[in-house]
Amino acid sequence: MTGTIVIKNGYVFDPLNEIKGEIMDIFVQDGKVVTELPAAELKTGTFIDACGMTVMPGGVDSHSHVAGSKVNVGRVMRPEDHYKATIQKTSLLHSGSGYTVPSVYKQGYDYAAMGYTTVFEAAISPLEARHTHEEMHATPIVDMGGYLELGNNFFMMRYLREDDIEKAAAYVSWMMNTHKTYGVKCVNPAGVENWGWGKNVSSLDEANIHFEITPREIIKGLSEINERLGMPMPLHLHANNLGHPGCYTIAKESLKILDGIKPKQNMDVEWAKIKMDPARNRSVYLAHLMFNSFGGTIWADLKSGVKELAGYINNKDHVVIDSGCVPFGEATAMTGDGPAIYDIYKLTGNKWSNKDVEMEGGSGVLPFTYLKSNPVHSMQWAMGLECLLLINDPWKTIMTTDSPNGGPFTKYPEVITWLMSEAYRKQTISECHKWANDRSGIGGVRR
Repeated sequence: MTGTIVIKNGYVFDPLNEIKGEIMDIFVQDGKVVTELPAAELKTGTFIDACGMTVMPGGVDSHSHVAGSKVNVGRVMRPEDHYKATIQKTSLLHSGSGYTVPSVYKQGYDYAAMGYTTVFEAAISPLEARHTHEEMHATPIVDMGGYLELGNNFFMMRYLREDDIEKAAAYVSWMMNTHKTYGVKCVNPAGVENWGWGKNVSSLDEANIHFEITPREIIKGLSEINERLGMPMPLHLHANNLGHPGCYTIAKESLKILDGIKPKQNMDVEWAKIKMDPARNRSVYLAHLMFNSFGGTIWADLKSGVKELAGYINNKDHVVIDSGCVPFGEATAMTGDGPAIYDIYKLTGNKWSNKDVEMEGGSGVLPFTYLKSNPVHSMQWAMGLECLLLINDPWKTIMTTDSPNGGPFTKYPEVITWLMSEAYRKQTISECHKWANDRSGIGGVRR
């Protein structure tokens, strides 16, 4: 984008520069925000009157399922999802459809309409990367990137089992460059490989069948490689045993593995030109915290374990999370964690798809509906908000619905309303099953 734009008289919010609602003008030159413009360009630029409006940086969705093989499975297996939300072709817009799993055109328009400018696909299988990039390229307006699944990769498990960190790092470097991805993703490490044989792993120290490597070894090895290579983001972790009663304990122990691993990030020349230090201090990104936070031992005594995990995160500086909120209504469960989706299939009986990606991982897809009358669903709604309200430092948190797992990303405005309004949370609690209040701490949160 070339030329100049002046956005005038808006209420500007810029947390990075501690600007909190000041009425001011924003200058854009050749696609970049600048502090001022030459007088001559002020006369020829495009002016936008933002009086009475909020002006803020574009949103970044750091964990969403928007491109790739399992997303397309979701689109194909859910024709009923397409007629629930459609857009017609116009002189400016392509046609599109889909509510929980929209088409590439529609998802780009929907994100842009909410002020989002960047979206990351949460899990790219290397063998499926080419088509994933084609879909990301076809998605209009927003910038996109993705994370490469390596937690159950045959070569990675072999190199780590042999403790050949040099060869493992060289392999990851080649894979990231070849598949043009932004971060390293680790989904149910060692467990998804077991799922190819109808099994899973249940603890961090249980070795899988053929490679005889444990989740602990994979998590630690991938994180060390991530930092050795100076990747721009920490290891993106989907912990073992996700979505099962008591899983918060294994999530917490997984975070402990990475406490003490020193982050490393290469200094980019462009960053050096500004005052902000881009170096991160996180060594792990725990994905969709809510799904990793179930307490209890069985479904009958299920309770929220968010408080315990939030307490740990509040006292540590190496963790950043996204929330995985549940805003109720239609959803499509999809993840690289095939056994987790199979367990939901056994609970619901909904139609179910399973896929194995040779030597790399797998996935599962299943339609789902979250109901306020359901005790587990109502508690999940409360837990998702707890993930953001109980962690003291907002810079350690990112709001998501793990779209479309907790619900479509188009529900973000409603999630924001629950976060901003205690009264709205109380109103929703009154409409939910009593587990939402009795088995979580959401009713006592005044933040």
